[in-house]
Amino acid sequence: MPVLYFAHSYRERDARVVDYFGRLMRSEGLVPSLDPPSDSVNGAKLQRHLNASDGMIAVLSRREDGTSPHILFELALAMRAGFPVLVFIEDTLPNDAVSPHVPQQRFSYRSFLRQAPAHRQALRFFKAYLASTPPGGYVPLGRRRSCLIVQSAPARLVDATARWIAQYAEYEVGVLDQRADSPPWRPFDEIRSASVLVTFASSGQPRDHLTGFATAAGVPTIELTADSGYRHHPAIPDEYQPRLVRGTEELPGVLATEFELFEQDFLELTDQDAVDRYTSFLVDLEGDYDSTTRETAMEVVMGDKYEVSGQAGAVGRNARAKDMTFQQVWQGEGDRLDLPRLAGELEILRLELKRQATTREHDAVVAEIGAAAEAAERGDGPETLSRLQRAGKWALGAATAIGTGVAAAAIKVAIGF
Repeated sequence: MPVLYFAHSYRERDARVVDYFGRLMRSEGLVPSLDPPSDSVNGAKLQRHLNASDGMIAVLSRREDGTSPHILFELALAMRAGFPVLVFIEDTLPNDAVSPHVPQQRFSYRSFLRQAPAHRQALRFFKAYLASTPPGGYVPLGRRRSCLIVQSAPARLVDATARWIAQYAEYEVGVLDQRADSPPWRPFDEIRSASVLVTFASSGQPRDHLTGFATAAGVPTIELTADSGYRHHPAIPDEYQPRLVRGTEELPGVLATEFELFEQDFLELTDQDAVDRYTSFLVDLEGDYDSTTRETAMEVVMGDKYEVSGQAGAVGRNARAKDMTFQQVWQGEGDRLDLPRLAGELEILRLELKRQATTREHDAVVAEIGAAAEAAERGDGPETLSRLQRAGKWALGAATAIGTGVAAAAIKVAIGF
């Protein structure tokens, strides 16, 4: 069955409409691929999952200020890559809400159920088009995943980026060769073969033509800028604009965050019970997302999430097994981790991360590092590893950058590097 990138609102007002279109899609043999909400995202992650889908269906609903700029950005990603798209648009939105060249069907917020025959027919036409569309362009198979850096920044920044990606993100890294004596086809071949690109933007320079080609070809791109005065495009949400890197000391933390976002998975929901749980979960959130939302959503969909009374919070079927896993990891790796020294370095790391933190997700990581330091001071190795696993790659990048080697080694053990 075709897997479709399903772009939609997460607001409580739109929950019934989104659930309706999701059910209608599945009844026509179309599988929606969903991204559980979180407070961080980037364009590379969206492009990767778009590339892994057969097409896009978007539900564009009205907001007080027009419509969601996030969904419009997702549509732009699909359109510039020539991707099959079908948009369901609320009938109160203007005629130019999306390009007239994109297949679209209107829906009424109050009477969408009566419009089901027209919506179903639009889905059937779209499915028939997908079935007649040839596969995408040829990409060589069997190669290790790769990251290509477009050299439009100072050499020291490019070199530091390449070293970090090769060591910590574990990609084969290359810097785009733009020499005049190279074959004219080579840069385009390298771009199309890359798993992800890293580029550097600057307000004072036009976009490199090869970066533009990568964008048009739909290659997932992580955009950075070393320009503190970089001017953001006013119509594009900040999450999809270049991330500021003031110098090589900030680079590990920014790269760790961006690659972690890029590699996050979407959900392909084929089981109606899982869809119902997910829909109820979104409604109950009331738009309040934080760094734990994605993990909770995964547990809800898998049926591993149970609510218990009192202060214990939510637990899953695998909670005890996870604790046993950290006990086993500690027994195997604990001998080479000096807990008192680790506690001291984690406190240094906590202060550094607190200085760098700019989002709620960052604040949550700072809290986990603090809890890990306390556990290390108590001599509780398994709890220390459990906390460090939740801290993730951003903390690892910062620990490496500031020279806290014991903390970096412990985080690697916790996250399975």
